[in-house]
Amino acid sequence: MREKSETTSRVLGVVLSGATTKQAIAQLTEHGEKIVNEGMLVGIQLWGSERLAIARVEKLRIESDIFKPGDAWSELRRESLDALTMLESVSSPYVTAVLNIIGLAGEPGLPPLPRPPKPGDKVVELPRDPSLLFGIDENRPGVIWYGDIYGYQGLPVPLDVENITMHVGVFGETGSGKSYGVGYLLELLSQIPLGNGKTAALPMIVIDANGDYLDYHHVFVTRGSLGALHKVIRFVTPRSRLRSTPFTREIKISLDFFTPREAAEIIMMYKTGGLDINEMQVSALDRVISELTEEGYTITELLTNEINLVYERLEELSRGRDAPIHHQTARAIRSALDKFYREVYKQHGILSTEPTFTGELIDDITRNPSMLIVDFSADGAPGVPLQVKQLIVAYIARLLYEKFTRYKVDGDERYLLLIIEEAQNYAPNLRNYPIGMSIARDYLALIATQGRKFGISLLLVSQRPAFVDPVVLSMTNTWIIHRVAPDDVHYIARAVGGLPEDLEKRLTSLPRGVAVIAGQMNMIGHPVLVRVGKRKVSHRMGMTRVVETLRRLYSGRNGD
Repeated sequence: MREKSETTSRVLGVVLSGATTKQAIAQLTEHGEKIVNEGMLVGIQLWGSERLAIARVEKLRIESDIFKPGDAWSELRRESLDALTMLESVSSPYVTAVLNIIGLAGEPGLPPLPRPPKPGDKVVELPRDPSLLFGIDENRPGVIWYGDIYGYQGLPVPLDVENITMHVGVFGETGSGKSYGVGYLLELLSQIPLGNGKTAALPMIVIDANGDYLDYHHVFVTRGSLGALHKVIRFVTPRSRLRSTPFTREIKISLDFFTPREAAEIIMMYKTGGLDINEMQVSALDRVISELTEEGYTITELLTNEINLVYERLEELSRGRDAPIHHQTARAIRSALDKFYREVYKQHGILSTEPTFTGELIDDITRNPSMLIVDFSADGAPGVPLQVKQLIVAYIARLLYEKFTRYKVDGDERYLLLIIEEAQNYAPNLRNYPIGMSIARDYLALIATQGRKFGISLLLVSQRPAFVDPVVLSMTNTWIIHRVAPDDVHYIARAVGGLPEDLEKRLTSLPRGVAVIAGQMNMIGHPVLVRVGKRKVSHRMGMTRVVETLRRLYSGRNGD
């Protein structure tokens, strides 16, 4: 008797006539009317058997045989309020649901139905058994289980860690729960199941624009552990007052990984913001730097302690009527060098012949999986302009590409995830987001297009995906999409390769903490709505205490 009661309580509705292999209309039961929501996944027990199809509720509609437009009761409803009350008392409204059928449960990828559901097939709640639903063992190595499928507590989405190498995009407007969700994902990636009860962490570098991920550094400092990560190290700029706190280092970079041509481009881009670079100026500066490096100087030495050598050589090459560098070109180069030297080296102390963010550091964190947080918040990088931050990101991207290319050549297989918050500031789509500078864009595009085969994965986080460089964005193959602005919906749908219409329409109104997951990591094989899971590390950034603060301000005053 109990078994029958449990089975009956799971029935949400019955399929009506006219179903196809792609869509069905169901009438909901009283139980179904209470719990079914648009966007929710449900099951269809097929053909009176144990076979189960998975479908998504596209639309709910309340039906009534009495309250229909143009029916026999139209004039009566118009003329008499008493008649309207009488009609309401005899009316029996019911709810129908349009179900978009995803596929057959129990097999990876959810294959299509061979024939439509028949009238009377039961619509049911999904069982909380991943192997029964998706054909995936919940203890399978390399699978992380993300959040809860919308409408079901305790039924997460399986994500395949192997496919993180094809890059991930997380998008959502302010207040959508985007950064919280990224933190939750990082927690999962710090405890990847390997089988036999063992876990491992994926090495990570986080470009943290606003301090959203510093909670993980705080927890590591206070507890001494975070998942399977060996270390969590925070990098701040040399002028930060926090540079002496535990597990915190100053970030200092070198340009010695770059060619003279690349260094020349960076210096001129720093002056112009990456727009309208003069090729003659770049070539001339390239010549100056190349000549001096052939004499034994490093690029970083030439841009710091030995800057006068660069000025002198530039003057020599621009002196006289037949000089190889025109004097006006030399003047423009001198102006760019002055700005770069004054701001990057003298004012912010970023450039150094003794860098702290080095190839040896990358060796260490990929051998002993760790998390590095580059703190670009107001506390971590006080007064540092976007151009300098872009330079740091360009350096990190170039360093990673250099190191992982070498690992590949040496047959040393390693992996790393580079997370970039506010990605539009480092790989901007200048057509839609004219911020006036793009120093890091080309180096991130290099990782986006080539990094996968070397083991570097990108995780791009942005409020406005339309503002992210289309080349970088086109390489993203897993998407976690929170609530977005209306202007971004079409852009996202096109970049993803198409979303079901009902999900696309919901993107502008998703509740906080709810997202659509689509793409290669999603082992269900179809876009699905998911509620982000609860983080183990609380998310303090963005929390407000308005009432508490006002109460404290007013406490003790007369009249309390």
